[in-house]
Amino acid sequence: MATRQKHRYPAESADIKHFISGEKKRNDHYLHAVIRFDRTVDVDLLRNAVQATFRAVPLLTCRFVESGEKAFWEEAGWTAREMVSLIESTDREKDVQAHLVIKPDEKAGPQLRITVVREKNADTLAFIMNHMICDGGGMKDYLYLLSQCYSVLAAGPDHPMPDMPDPELRSINQVFSGMSREQKDRIRQAQLSPYVQSERDHLPLTGDEHHPFVITHQVPAEQFDSIKDYAKRRGATVNDALFAAYVCALSEALSTDLIVLDCPVNSRAYLPKDYRPGICNLTSNIICAVPSHAGESFDEALASVKKVMDRQKGSLEPFKVYWDLEEVYRTLPLPEAKKRFPKIYSIPFNGMTNIGIIDDRILSFKGLHVRDAFISGSIKYAPYFQIAVTTFRKAMTFSTNFHGTEADREWLDRFVKRMIGYFPK
Repeated sequence: MATRQKHRYPAESADIKHFISGEKKRNDHYLHAVIRFDRTVDVDLLRNAVQATFRAVPLLTCRFVESGEKAFWEEAGWTAREMVSLIESTDREKDVQAHLVIKPDEKAGPQLRITVVREKNADTLAFIMNHMICDGGGMKDYLYLLSQCYSVLAAGPDHPMPDMPDPELRSINQVFSGMSREQKDRIRQAQLSPYVQSERDHLPLTGDEHHPFVITHQVPAEQFDSIKDYAKRRGATVNDALFAAYVCALSEALSTDLIVLDCPVNSRAYLPKDYRPGICNLTSNIICAVPSHAGESFDEALASVKKVMDRQKGSLEPFKVYWDLEEVYRTLPLPEAKKRFPKIYSIPFNGMTNIGIIDDRILSFKGLHVRDAFISGSIKYAPYFQIAVTTFRKAMTFSTNFHGTEADREWLDRFVKRMIGYFPK
């Protein structure tokens, strides 16, 4: 009897970029998310909903393969039953933490884990998804799609499934293809500012690759409006205010004249109106440098950050790295491309990513109330460090993911609290 050929999907340049970051021990290249409910979910229904999403994200069922000249994703037969597990808990937060830091094997699969942590008739979902498949914006789209599938299935068999994103629309070229020749020329000719960093840019963290952890801090909804209004009166945005507080905290911790930051840019803003990409990586990056504001006021830091961010608005420089990665990946054999990637793409030691608002009107599971939700990035290795921010019903969750010692955890807890303390009340 003939053996059925396993389906293969091409790996994109962004997939390889994240894979290399894991190999180089910058981060573990997995995204994390938590959704808290006020009651129990129907686990079988959840599994069926996950299974339904495979039409949009078939890579979840695959394994990643490096094979000679190219890399690809190969169908591995994983099902939702193997991705979704239920545990009964007597310490919800401890178990959620434990199931957020598990490291799946991208070369075996599956590429998604969901643990339902059940305590006192209320469930919390802990998600781990391979960052090679999508970025924070893509993770948010996936959670929306999953909630829609769950709701449709809960409504009964007569209800049609939601429209699915096209699984083939994963490449950064879907952004480039909509650009004019003049814009592409600007990207090709862009000269990125090099910022040489040293140990002076390292936070005082020891690191321990065998002990990953996730710390979260939350700014309540009522303070969100205060921050937004405060920034608006100064011609700034909430994002500017986030980075200003971060700069203030870093200025206290580092003895440098410049605070060099990794600033992610959501490339989806450059897609044509009404265009729907697949669930994929469409984040580009720009390196920002803000003068140190040690001992200075939040207002001074906010003015500095606004000046730097305003200069970047409308700039196509963030695409330069991704244009070059794509060209190298397209024209060179995989082993040579992998050698070139780190020379093209490098990140500052410190960064912050604002994943943005999780819309509670879209993240809606029929018959359930979502109490809270957040998405966080990959788990960093010393000396790399990042804070991820998501907003849900105006409450901002700051997630700090790191491989470190207990002393590192305590230091980072104090650091983020100090950062939050800079916000206007």
